[in-house]
Amino acid sequence: MRTRPSRFILLAGMALLATTAGAAPRERATRAEIFAAPAYDALKFSPDGRQIAMLRPTNGVPNVWVAPVTDIAKAVPVTRFTDRGADGFRWAADGRFILVEKDVAGEEDNQIYAVDLQTKAVRDLIANPAVQAHILKTSAKLPGKALISLNDRDPKYSDVYLVDLASGARTLVLRNDQHYTSFVADKDLHVRLVGRVDPADGSTTYYDVAGATPRAFFRIPLAALRSSRVLGLTGPGTLRMLSSNDGDLASVVDIDIATGKVTPLAQAKEADIVDLVTDDKTGAVLATAEDPLVTRWTARSPDVQADLDTLAAKLGAGFQIDDETDGGKLWLVRQMPAGRFYLWKRDTRTLSPLASARPALEQRAMPTTLPIEFRSRDGLRITGYLTLPPGLVLDDGKLKSPIPLVLNVHGGPWLRDSYEFDPANVWLAEQGYAALSVNFRGSSGFGKHFMQIADHQWSKTMHGDLLDAVQWAIGQGVTTRDKVVIWGLSYGGYSTLVGLSFTPDIFRCGVDIAGPSNLTTLQDDAPDWWAWQRSQFVLRMGDGSTPEGKQDLADRSPITHAAQVRSPLLIAQGLNDPRVRPAQSIKMAEAVRAHGTPVTLLLYPDEGHVFEKAATDISFHAIAEHFLAQCLGGTPRPYGKELIGSGVQVPMGVQYVPGLEAALKAGR
Repeated sequence: MRTRPSRFILLAGMALLATTAGAAPRERATRAEIFAAPAYDALKFSPDGRQIAMLRPTNGVPNVWVAPVTDIAKAVPVTRFTDRGADGFRWAADGRFILVEKDVAGEEDNQIYAVDLQTKAVRDLIANPAVQAHILKTSAKLPGKALISLNDRDPKYSDVYLVDLASGARTLVLRNDQHYTSFVADKDLHVRLVGRVDPADGSTTYYDVAGATPRAFFRIPLAALRSSRVLGLTGPGTLRMLSSNDGDLASVVDIDIATGKVTPLAQAKEADIVDLVTDDKTGAVLATAEDPLVTRWTARSPDVQADLDTLAAKLGAGFQIDDETDGGKLWLVRQMPAGRFYLWKRDTRTLSPLASARPALEQRAMPTTLPIEFRSRDGLRITGYLTLPPGLVLDDGKLKSPIPLVLNVHGGPWLRDSYEFDPANVWLAEQGYAALSVNFRGSSGFGKHFMQIADHQWSKTMHGDLLDAVQWAIGQGVTTRDKVVIWGLSYGGYSTLVGLSFTPDIFRCGVDIAGPSNLTTLQDDAPDWWAWQRSQFVLRMGDGSTPEGKQDLADRSPITHAAQVRSPLLIAQGLNDPRVRPAQSIKMAEAVRAHGTPVTLLLYPDEGHVFEKAATDISFHAIAEHFLAQCLGGTPRPYGKELIGSGVQVPMGVQYVPGLEAALKAGR
């Protein structure tokens, strides 16, 4: 990393998917290629290490496939979902079953399916589209069973069941009348520990429930909650966690359940520890990963130092270790941001290509992503990622000729952007725009202080960081003041609405995807299964239950300032969204329209908070491409047939997006 005297630091970037040497010039990728489900995703070894399961599209829908580790080309699908794809999966301990979690229609009512690899049968273990279920644990001691959580009795708090994977029969093992919010089980699939949120201060206390009476032994305060994570039991009396209780950054610790004594195992250095590799036999921590800007692995044992050094030399910065098998001798490694998978044999130091997440894009000219840093107006270190069109580079940190910029704000807000493939940023750069993603204060992964200083700062200093990012881009010659757009999903959508209503002179136009416009309504309309998180939202965002707090939330709600919106606005919303209800987007659109500003509203009847279907993604970005082109002066590609099958409804403002009305008629 090279430090400059100016206010920013720039790391050497890399093409998202590098082209081969001597190749002919390549065309830019199509929308369908960019937003298609990955050809290979979420790869996981079977328990015996002989097979590998993955998500691959079947007729465009992500399904679970299984292949021999020695020949991934022989992968075959073991599920055939046709509506919405699998969200995730887990191998059962003996490798006979694969457990799959899948949403119903965007409402986040997860179902669990058991795939029997011997009989090829796929059984819905829940068979109730109005409840939410999650896989808690499987165990080699009980290979034909699984522990799951299910809110069929109380929508706010889940009970715990033991499920027979072959028959689907389930037995209640913990009736959750105590309002526990998390569960930790042992190898016998007994619930050993539970967590419960204190509504007064948002903290979580863990209890040992092995005895007759639950006994508290460890507490995580609200400030440390988002950076802490239970990793599991490493023995009958030891809990392993990522915890920032005793410092700003999340580190690896063991906690004695009997005494509550905390033993540090691996101390974080630059950012929260987010991943680790352990010894299968001893449980010793071999390596840890932090993500201060690009993922960095730290050897915690001399046994793995040579592995990490060689992988860094071969794959560059930001590689991930996704899985391991054969007693830790074989690693599944993913190169970032391209998303190429490799097998790393530790004994022979051999790196073998396995698969590419997006092989179609390797035949296209691709943008370059640059990790960046700059200082906010109050001196805070802010990180981000700048994606530039193919062929454009920064010369000594600056762009020779400015281009339009889209500020792409992440959701959460307690999430973060990382050095990885972002289809929206790739698509934006393909059109000739610069895309900038920023980890503003409140983003996760940078310590609890970085998150805590964002408390009650929605629309305030959090938005100030975004404005400083725009100023940074202008200062580096990336863009000009009159060519900046703001775009985002969820909290990013809220930021879009704040940008256009609170700072209307900064942004040329805006795109809001499922962004809350009314913070009081956001709290009041939270889904039942968010009940335990309400105190966290109140303490982090503001308390709408008091007159003063309600006024404060109203002051920071874009709906209150709709009259200030003067730039064109595109709003997209899933009608099944359980987090940000459709009424939020509809009322904001109506308020903006009432004051004479062009606003276009897109509604998707079979989507939730995050668009999951490829047809939705492609149709939305086809419309957004024409919207942005009108705003920034670009040249959009034709709609073609990309609105067909998406079900998009445009109840307002169809006339403000060029060609949209004709494309909708053609699609019907």
